[in-house]
Amino acid sequence: MKPKHSGYEEYSRDQSVSREQFDLNEQELSRREMKAVLESSPAGIGIIKNRVLGWTNDIFCSMLGYGPHSLTGKNTRIFYADQKEYDRVGVDLYSKVDEFGNGIVETRLVRKDGTLFNCRIRTSRLSKEEPSKGIIFVITDISELKLLQIQLQQAQKMEAIGVLAGGISHDFNNILMGVQGHLSLMQIDMSATEKVTAHVKHIGRLVKTAAELTSRLLGFARGGKYQTSVLNVNELVSMALKIFKPTRKDIIVHEAYEEKLHLVEADHSQLEQVLLNLLINASQALPEQGEIFVITQNDFVKEEHDYPFEVNPGRYIKLTIKDTGIGMDLETQNKIFDPFFSTKEIDDKKGRGLGLSTVYGIVKNHGGFILVESEKEKGASFHVWLPASDNIQVEEIKEESQTFEQMEKGSETVLLVDDEEEIINVGKNFLEKLGYKPIIARNGLEAVEIFRIYQDEISLVVLDLIMPKMNGKQAFAQIKNIREDAKILISTGYAVDDKIEGFLNRGCHGFIQKPFSLNQFSRALRKILDNT
Repeated sequence: MKPKHSGYEEYSRDQSVSREQFDLNEQELSRREMKAVLESSPAGIGIIKNRVLGWTNDIFCSMLGYGPHSLTGKNTRIFYADQKEYDRVGVDLYSKVDEFGNGIVETRLVRKDGTLFNCRIRTSRLSKEEPSKGIIFVITDISELKLLQIQLQQAQKMEAIGVLAGGISHDFNNILMGVQGHLSLMQIDMSATEKVTAHVKHIGRLVKTAAELTSRLLGFARGGKYQTSVLNVNELVSMALKIFKPTRKDIIVHEAYEEKLHLVEADHSQLEQVLLNLLINASQALPEQGEIFVITQNDFVKEEHDYPFEVNPGRYIKLTIKDTGIGMDLETQNKIFDPFFSTKEIDDKKGRGLGLSTVYGIVKNHGGFILVESEKEKGASFHVWLPASDNIQVEEIKEESQTFEQMEKGSETVLLVDDEEEIINVGKNFLEKLGYKPIIARNGLEAVEIFRIYQDEISLVVLDLIMPKMNGKQAFAQIKNIREDAKILISTGYAVDDKIEGFLNRGCHGFIQKPFSLNQFSRALRKILDNT
């Protein structure tokens, strides 16, 4: 057997080179190769010490709009839009590096031209033995990934709405049947005051039910932007079940609620989306008859916990949705939260696996976590934990039951702006019954001209948003230009969103959502008119 030769022995046959010189050449070659790898990497790479940049590759500089080698010595504060985010990222990364030796965080950085982009930053120490040498970081642009996530959420919402459409139609038909029935009976009982009053109350309750249903649908269809509020998850589960149950009457749903469940701070529509997606997923695991168990309870996560990932200790609420369906093996459980993963056939109309990935993202973004337990043919249980809020009560606006004599009335002139004839007729009658002097405009352009002429007489404008010729947004701006202190009440069938919040921040005095009762209208008017 021929003896093996080292690289040096092979090289030295033809070259008169010392071992020491050969080793130096090898080290220099390795350094050049490593530098070439770092410079040509598609990710931004650099070294940072005390939040001041040292070496950075050209990709990092171009990613942020700077020239090559121009960022050495710069403090990383220049990449953040505000001090709060700068501090958050620093604390998050350095604490992870100190504890685990590496860290990862998502944030938005500012380019040289002022534009923002989403990125993921990974960090680790250059030397565990010598922390003073600094930290190496790798930055990847995840803007396209974020956009895809938003698109996936919207696509999943459309998919879920399609599944629920039959149940929603069923609910609305029941409500309309109730309204029609009581109207027919009123025609028979016109001479019996007590019976007419009873029919009117029934119709009022049915209208309120329909309004709540449309409100839930509007929230469900809204975009992914957070509008957090203090919520009682028991109430949210109950509302979600009202939407879900009509879609699968062959399934028995068992409900068990913790009586004094902790409140949470969350986006109402996104949390409702989590519930509906989990319920739909459970129902799809039940091809025929079966049972679903919905359970809420308080929980406390200790610092020393058994969960296989990092969890912040503290108070949580725990929601469990369990089904008696087909179940999953361990391999499937490990993939169910991946986008586009699905156990369904390609032509299956039940969807393509967007629901659970969306659930995972929403729960995670709310500071919670989710676990699944399942076995083949033994059903599945999804457990969702959400952090409890320190607030002790949910803000609720409950309509007080008042007779017409008790309602707040007035005598001011009110400009009512709406393009729907039914709304004009009802609104005009409401105003006259309450003692006001109504002026009617059927579009924004007409409203602006009327306000320009009668601005000294008009005390309040009730303004619809979606109208022909000139919409509510344009009319709002022009009315404010005519008289800056003009009092305006926005009235629309849409849910509160960024557009309406923008009005409220620009001098609008209130918002009332259609349909509204005479009692609600009277209070909304007086609240604005009496607030001097």
